[in-house]
Amino acid sequence: MDNGKVIVKFGVLALAALALFAAQGTSCSSAPKRPPEVFTNRNAAIGQIDMANKAVSKGDFATANLFLDEAWRLAVSADDPDTRTRVHIARGNALYNEGKTSEAEALWKKALAEAEDAKVPLLVSAARIYLARASLAEGRKDAEFSREERQERARAARGVAQAEMKGVKDNILFTAFAWKVTGFAEKELGNAAAAEKALLEAADIHDKNQYLEDAAYDWYLIASVRSKADNLTGAREALDTALAFDRRAENSNGLGMDWVAIGIIAEKSGDKKAASEAYSRAAQIFRSAFLEANALDAERRLAAVTPR
Repeated sequence: MDNGKVIVKFGVLALAALALFAAQGTSCSSAPKRPPEVFTNRNAAIGQIDMANKAVSKGDFATANLFLDEAWRLAVSADDPDTRTRVHIARGNALYNEGKTSEAEALWKKALAEAEDAKVPLLVSAARIYLARASLAEGRKDAEFSREERQERARAARGVAQAEMKGVKDNILFTAFAWKVTGFAEKELGNAAAAEKALLEAADIHDKNQYLEDAAYDWYLIASVRSKADNLTGAREALDTALAFDRRAENSNGLGMDWVAIGIIAEKSGDKKAASEAYSRAAQIFRSAFLEANALDAERRLAAVTPR
């Protein structure tokens, strides 16, 4: 009897062990496979870069730098050359827009070195395009250039942007930027039609992909090209399009810039009343967004066209 009980008990324990093993086997086979690579920090860094770029377009460089500091921390923590390079490019862009051209150029050189070392063709091409932007005389307040040197730099930048276009074809934003650099170069060379054509390519990419602030800036630049060619009516039409995009984006910095440009166009047309109204509106927008330096500039322009 005792031996029988032992056998029964052993049999129950054995069946329980088998059941547990079977359950574990089933659990293991039905569990989701673990990913071969983790992108948590890298994706988070790209998100921070995107928010930084939006802050830059709104003229909020302090906030942009906070986002970029976090993006850099995440990129370093993942020790990922691709993400590190993207942060360098984005921070350089923020510095350039803030008027710190030499610092921007230094960062874009770092981006190129890191991309070349890591053998990332897309970012090698992108960094070269950004460096071409930095080489253009337009936008550089840290040096004086003769007309011949300005044009030589423009031809070189145009060549780089067009040569590297194929290298960034899989990235819409880098492609749009290559077209924008081409537009800047053509404008410097006095080729208004070619400059507008290139900027329209960038605007089309930004519009189709809902990059509203960028599309607005493209049309702002188109207005500048038309104004330089003395097409004041066309310039005002381009600025109306820029206003529409900036309003959709609630981009106060862009809206203020648009109204300042409208004031400048009105002045060139000899309409001081319209210029005064535009500058006043720009100043109000800048003040509402706490963009003090821009507001002061608009108010200075307003005072210059206001009868005494």
